[in-house]
Amino acid sequence: MNIKVIILAAGKGTRMKSEKSKVMFSVAGKPMIDYVLFTAKEISNDIVVVVNDTQKDLLSHLDDNNINYVFQEKQLGTGDAVKSAIKNIEDFDGKVLILCGDMPLVKAQTLKQFVEEAKNSDVALITTLMDDPTGYGRIIRDGKKQVLKIVEEKDANDYEKRVNEVNTGIYLVDFAYLKPALENLKNDNAQGEYYLTDIVKSGSFAYLVEDSDQFLGVNDRVALYSASKSIWRQRAYNFMKEGVTIMDVETFYCDESVKIENDVVIYPNVFLEGETVIKKGCKIYSGVRIVNSIIEEDCEIKDNTLIEDSKVGKKCSVGPMAHLRPGTILEGENKIGNFVETKKIFFGKGSKASHLTYLGDAEIGRNVNVGCGTITCNYDGFTKHKTVIGDEVFVGSDVQFVAPVKIGKGALIAAGSTVTKDVPDDALAITRAEQRNIEGWVPRWRAKKMNKEK
Repeated sequence: MNIKVIILAAGKGTRMKSEKSKVMFSVAGKPMIDYVLFTAKEISNDIVVVVNDTQKDLLSHLDDNNINYVFQEKQLGTGDAVKSAIKNIEDFDGKVLILCGDMPLVKAQTLKQFVEEAKNSDVALITTLMDDPTGYGRIIRDGKKQVLKIVEEKDANDYEKRVNEVNTGIYLVDFAYLKPALENLKNDNAQGEYYLTDIVKSGSFAYLVEDSDQFLGVNDRVALYSASKSIWRQRAYNFMKEGVTIMDVETFYCDESVKIENDVVIYPNVFLEGETVIKKGCKIYSGVRIVNSIIEEDCEIKDNTLIEDSKVGKKCSVGPMAHLRPGTILEGENKIGNFVETKKIFFGKGSKASHLTYLGDAEIGRNVNVGCGTITCNYDGFTKHKTVIGDEVFVGSDVQFVAPVKIGKGALIAAGSTVTKDVPDDALAITRAEQRNIEGWVPRWRAKKMNKEK
């Protein structure tokens, strides 16, 4: 069976209150249009998206993904939108599947079953039952349950509004029937628009799907939230079935591209984004956000830590409240403690930076202890410079490395030092002014201050 898929995405989405195209809003980590495109490709590769010429973000996205689109010149309703999509097609022998770009939860299996059931009908549509049908077109049947027509909310009378079987907006139509039917549409309705629902004739095939949740139309940010929560929740269930412990599915936020191995424990309120991989045995504590990063086996990522474009080796402890910026590589068995920030560094196996430290543009060897308050001064106002620290170096507290500088293996950097020159292997580097104690100075200073105030 030849099937052409038309995705309606030209709506302005005024209830989103944004200049952004409605179908480009993110649902659980990716634009909602991508969910519809993925599902459509399960049915056919002959896909066209109906857009309007103000949707620059959508047009760019479709171009980047080699998706065909056509313009709906005026916003004259769904019937006009479909008409825009087929106006230059004359001899197509097959069916047209019409989908909505703002319905990201529709399952491919539902569409496959619908197409199979409806293949012998000129006009077919998917319907579902809703406890609150407000806003949806009602399916009006005769006493024999045969479909007579669809009535839109604003055109429905009181009796029709009580009907809870609704039109989902998904149709399968013979092309030979569709084109003349669109030409004959009228706009004598409350909206003054050309309704696609009017192509439905008495006796059309209605495929009732009980799972109404998948037909949620995202028309505002409340529905956007509901769609995302539904997808995140399902991803959590899928991971749990594969051996991942997720303590609270309602606060688990995970992109489709993320991979999590078995025996990982994830605490509440965790965000996993992009091409992130969490290897087996890890614990990810509350408030953590990990983006495009690899966390190797048996790591602990402690509360309120941010990791971006980094690699964390086996048996590392990171956080709480640490920030691994892009380019951070921890070789393994490392400790990155609270309020430590790293950027573009290699941190050798067994090395530690336990608290209140900035390490940027640095290569740090194995078994290095980095004391509290250490800073690599990597930027001179024009250029970034590198700090190299050898294996088994001990760095005392409150040390500044003024890059470029190289510290030899086994060296000891005394607390409070500002290091501006290379340090040889096994050397002690110390830069401190001589301490002076002036006895009796404080009482004299206080007396002087008090006399001034009088």
